[in-house]
Amino acid sequence: MRTILIILFTFCCLFSNAQVGSGTPWMKNLKQSKSNPLTFKEIVDAGNAYWKTRDKDAKGSGYKPFKRWESFWQNYVNADGFLPTSQELWEVWDAKNSKKSQRRSTAVRIDESNWESMGPTDFLNRNTNNANLGRVNTIIVNPSNSNVIYVGSPAGGIWKSTDAGATYIPLTDHLPQIGVSGIAIDTNNTDILYIATGDDDYYSSTSVGVWKSTDAGANWQQTGLNPSNTPYRTSEIYINPTNSNMLWVATSDGIFKSTNGGDSWENKQSGSFRDLKVKPSDPNIIYGTTDDKFYKSTDAGETFTHITDGLPILSGRLFIDITPANNNLVYMVASNTDNTYQGIYKSLDSGTTFTQMENTTNIFEGNQSWYDLAIGVSNTNENEIYVGCLNVWKSSDGGDSFSQLNQWYSRTDSYTHADIHFIRAFNNGIFVGSDGGIFESIDAGNTFSDLSPGLGISQFYRISVSKQDSNKIAGGLQDNGGFGRDEQWSNYHGGDGMEGVIDPNNDNIYYGFSQNGGSLNINTTSGQNGGTAGYGPPYDEIGNWITPLSINKDSELYAGYSSVYNFDSGNWTKVSDTFEANIEVLELDPINSDIMYVSFGSKLHKSLDHGVTFSLIQDFTSNITSIEVNNNDNSIVYFTTSGGSGKVYISTDQGTNFTEITGTLPNVTKNIIKHQPLSPTNALYLGTSLGVFRYDDLTNDWGLYETNLPNTDVRDLSINTVDYNITAGTHGRGIWRSDLQAEALAPNDIQLIAVENLTSMQINCGAISPKLRVLNNGQNSINNVDITYSFDGVSETPLTWTGTIGSQATAVLDLVDITLAAGFHTLSVTTTTNNDYFTHNNSAEITFYVNETGETGVVNTFENSSDELIVVNEGEDVWQRGIPTGALLNTAASGTNVYGTNLSGNYADNSKGYLTSKCYDLTTIANPVLKFQMAFYLETNYDVAYVQYSTNQGVDWEVLGTSADSNWYNSSLNECNNCVGGQWTGTDTNLKEYSYDLAAFSSQSNMIFRMVFHSDSYINLEGVVIDDLLVDGTVLDADNFQINQISVYPNPSKDVFYVKLNNSTPFDIRVTDITGKVVYTKKQINATTPFPLQMETYSSGIYFLQIRANNQLTTRKLVLN
Repeated sequence: MRTILIILFTFCCLFSNAQVGSGTPWMKNLKQSKSNPLTFKEIVDAGNAYWKTRDKDAKGSGYKPFKRWESFWQNYVNADGFLPTSQELWEVWDAKNSKKSQRRSTAVRIDESNWESMGPTDFLNRNTNNANLGRVNTIIVNPSNSNVIYVGSPAGGIWKSTDAGATYIPLTDHLPQIGVSGIAIDTNNTDILYIATGDDDYYSSTSVGVWKSTDAGANWQQTGLNPSNTPYRTSEIYINPTNSNMLWVATSDGIFKSTNGGDSWENKQSGSFRDLKVKPSDPNIIYGTTDDKFYKSTDAGETFTHITDGLPILSGRLFIDITPANNNLVYMVASNTDNTYQGIYKSLDSGTTFTQMENTTNIFEGNQSWYDLAIGVSNTNENEIYVGCLNVWKSSDGGDSFSQLNQWYSRTDSYTHADIHFIRAFNNGIFVGSDGGIFESIDAGNTFSDLSPGLGISQFYRISVSKQDSNKIAGGLQDNGGFGRDEQWSNYHGGDGMEGVIDPNNDNIYYGFSQNGGSLNINTTSGQNGGTAGYGPPYDEIGNWITPLSINKDSELYAGYSSVYNFDSGNWTKVSDTFEANIEVLELDPINSDIMYVSFGSKLHKSLDHGVTFSLIQDFTSNITSIEVNNNDNSIVYFTTSGGSGKVYISTDQGTNFTEITGTLPNVTKNIIKHQPLSPTNALYLGTSLGVFRYDDLTNDWGLYETNLPNTDVRDLSINTVDYNITAGTHGRGIWRSDLQAEALAPNDIQLIAVENLTSMQINCGAISPKLRVLNNGQNSINNVDITYSFDGVSETPLTWTGTIGSQATAVLDLVDITLAAGFHTLSVTTTTNNDYFTHNNSAEITFYVNETGETGVVNTFENSSDELIVVNEGEDVWQRGIPTGALLNTAASGTNVYGTNLSGNYADNSKGYLTSKCYDLTTIANPVLKFQMAFYLETNYDVAYVQYSTNQGVDWEVLGTSADSNWYNSSLNECNNCVGGQWTGTDTNLKEYSYDLAAFSSQSNMIFRMVFHSDSYINLEGVVIDDLLVDGTVLDADNFQINQISVYPNPSKDVFYVKLNNSTPFDIRVTDITGKVVYTKKQINATTPFPLQMETYSSGIYFLQIRANNQLTTRKLVLN
């Protein structure tokens, strides 16, 4: 049974002494004490000074861990510049629990939250990607049952697997967010566990002491080394195998020993200890290391002797391991004081003397051993050693020489991710804990299995959720890049993932920053792999570690460096003057795009002219952590400030004056505030160091919103009103989601959710029939909707829909059937109803293409304007029509014109472009074949071209063919930067015909092709030229018509399916449900236009559509969402 007392004491020192440990190179010369603590600025300044003379961008330099620490803790800094003390944070935890108890006793507010994990616990492209799920500090395998594995993470607690790493469960979500850096299992009773808490490498959490479980991790109790007296760091912990009551733990204050099962502890050897081992077969001999000293005890840890024989005089960090293959052997890996590789040392006499081994290879590959360093020895071969810093290295000769097992950037069979924190042998396996997760080798390091899937330990910086579909999420992970979700997770860019935003008008487009705004990554496939283009920062700009990125209602993308910048068509444009410091928070007004807010430190600036000029409107007493404009009334703005004593403010005049609304909030760190759109009570949600709180105009105070949410640091929030939920990004427990709190509706309100039957950037073949999905967001039924629409900003057209839409019901309204000229178009729509409560949720705009019908059997020579194709570029202009004049690519197949990536020179770096064919009806020809002439000059295996096809008017695209197809691609790589598994790359400068058999698509009536060109960031050549595009085949007459030549789209659908026969023959349809019951019939349907099969009144599920024509019958499955 867990006790409240235990939980209350847990937080006492959870984040005490949050500064980076004294072992970090920039802290070694800084002096501090409890009476004279360092300010946050002093620590950061020391780190920045250290990096001024070093290459911070080199892999393994250690700069990233420093900036991650700074980024995480800066919101905790109080108005005086200090990080919180243990007492202050204990009072916060106590106050939160008092608030919870008060709420239960008074029933003032009901917490209606129902949080559930959204992962990521795996992702689609994991097996081909160098990213992974999250950092692992320590691992232990049950000595009596190898299927039971415990994993300790730096900020996500301890996890347990009972099936050898196939699945996991968290064991400490009921405790405040803790790290785990050491785990011990009692060999005499494996239900007894101890954990040494905190993050001993990076300090994303500090120690709350040693905790004990007597039921295999189901419940936990604090020991005598607890939040009231623990050192700030605990790491390795061991139990005497012959006396279960005797334990040792290495801490930042010394080696502590307990002889009564953890009830009390004594510090037996002072010093800042990193590592601890117990000699196999003789628990009286204990080994321990500080950063620069090795100690040995021969009396079960009562006394220790400093051993120097054979060891270096000065070192930066020391780690050791032992092996039952030779009980007297001790191995040590040592770093120099500058954190570079110093040597491997070996003792054959139980740690009394050491000898340096011969290896001189730089197995650290950098100088960040202060952050990650590990050594492990095989249980069965005393000469088999593994050392990890950046990658894992192996010695088979006792440390005289090493071979590298993997490269952090390459997902080979031996991959273990970058930055190694833990290596240990259990049974016949070698386990590795890294910044990416947990890995096991059972073949002496030749291959490693990734056991990370199932661990929800990701540390998110920021998140964004689609306004239309909350299943679409973009987020940035510490250590593991940018992740996108569209039903399933995928990694879509590298580095540390930072801000990620989703286009509000086209949620297929995800934007993601890497650290310092160094790379803007744009993905056009909802964050899924293979659709990402990267762009560098503005010239001469280096942003903050988390560089703010924001997008307004008009899909204009902005970033905050030393100035505000706009990104458009692959280029950055400086908008504002340069500020005195880098921008930390950037907020764009959701109603009026001319209004922007930026902050850095405690200073708040505001622009009324689209970011061109800013004025200082407020200087708070502590730093600003978040800004939020009210989504219903943009005269109202909310602000939060840093530190436990930081405040929540409201302004009702766009920042001129402020009122505090902190209310009865405990002194939690306030990371992010979000306003719920369309909330009549102006509901607010606050992400804090201890979960989520909620506020509204009725209660005028904050209440807990935490049911099932782990006690974790919430770094970002995103609200989706269509699905009525809220999503939280946490630092250590991944992504979580809950329904929003139910509240009274406005009397009358219509919300335009989306334009349907058109997809943003869709390639429409012929006429379009857009529809509007609306929601009655009010209490009363709606009987009419006034609609105004226009195409391309010309001549607004009004119309009125009449009918009945019940409260909280949705309806799909027909807009117009229209044929537009081929090319790019914009549809703008506004809806309203009588006494409409919210007026800013009534508009939508969508951009799309209208395509022409291509004539089969006719060669497109590109000679005339009527031969022009649709070109879509991401970044620099790519595809151009005209006369080629390159040094190598200067010939047309016929006439003079071609389409080329650059007609007169080299293509641009970091560019991606699509050359889209017209729409072809393949049902009118037999033996269809795609043909074209092409020549290319591309950087081999880095710049590529390939063909995609779409059968649903550009909604979805697939790669056409493989390199195994005759007369097609010349490359099958899928591991190069831009490769998709089938592409052209390298050089063939002679125009030649390429062809692809389209027999598999003979039933498609709207087939579109596009040539994709994609270049990387370096080396540009002449590119690609294409000429004489042709879809060839034998023309069919009316007698050749087959019933399978039909189209049903969209499928799946939310309401309407369009049925089209590629012939004028009348047809009959019948729809049955999954039980065979007939639910709809219609006969003699005119086939000249697509028939709209209205299914919005039917229940979601599977249906079967039978179509009869010309005495032929076929059946199609319908999926109604």
